[in-house]
Amino acid sequence: MQKHFLLTVSDDRSAMYGARFVNAFFSNKDLVKFTLLYVSPRTGQQQSMVPVESESNTCDLALEETVKHLMDRDFLEENLLCKVKKKMVSTSKDIIGEGNRGLYDAIILGRRGTSRLEEIINDSVSVKLLKGERNAPIWVCRNPEADRKNVLVCLDGSQESLHITDHAGFILSGEEEHQITLFHVQTRDSVPDKLFSDAKNVLANYGIAQERVQEKVLASKNPAKAILSEADTGRFSAVAVGYSGEAQKSVFRMGSVGLKLFYEMQGSVLWVG
Repeated sequence: MQKHFLLTVSDDRSAMYGARFVNAFFSNKDLVKFTLLYVSPRTGQQQSMVPVESESNTCDLALEETVKHLMDRDFLEENLLCKVKKKMVSTSKDIIGEGNRGLYDAIILGRRGTSRLEEIINDSVSVKLLKGERNAPIWVCRNPEADRKNVLVCLDGSQESLHITDHAGFILSGEEEHQITLFHVQTRDSVPDKLFSDAKNVLANYGIAQERVQEKVLASKNPAKAILSEADTGRFSAVAVGYSGEAQKSVFRMGSVGLKLFYEMQGSVLWVG
């Protein structure tokens, strides 16, 4: 089954964290398709300090370098589509709009390793993407380490965590060899009923063999710290968490644990439902 991703591209070409991650993560590259999206400033905007022609050259170079990086690592040229979009509303809303229209399986975003204060000052595009009304999960790639493997799926008994489990099952279906660890941070006295069995049933729908799935429960009063520690100890390639924009009884809801993971996770890529 082919996967189709929206891979955002910018003129900060020194990183290309998103492209680096997918290169290391996917083994069956023939079944992976990308739309590379570059959102360019509106002509005449004050923040654009270069001529339109220079903006076009910068855009072309950014896309060309990303395409070359992917093709050099065995992604097929026919599976790479480049798209340039003039900023209409804001970078984040334009990316979300394209993501919703294109029915992509995920939006992949590279992110610099900046501090939380710097993110607040810069009015981070990535934070707005996380909080926006998007249909697809977002993959936040901050300094991903190529030698990591496997996926840590965080469960808290919510529908959001089952949705991200479904996403992980789809991504890892087929010939991908990554293992899945279903991880629950126990903040109360007991583990929710059917927590792991429900998640395993979701994965089984994608043909994920039982031997590829492990379970782990860790008691902690600090879920974010526990997840970050487990991600590093197990050297997981990706960490998947559910997302709720409302104040629900989900320990992984954005605004608490989710935002802490967003700001502090490095090495592993964060998949947010």
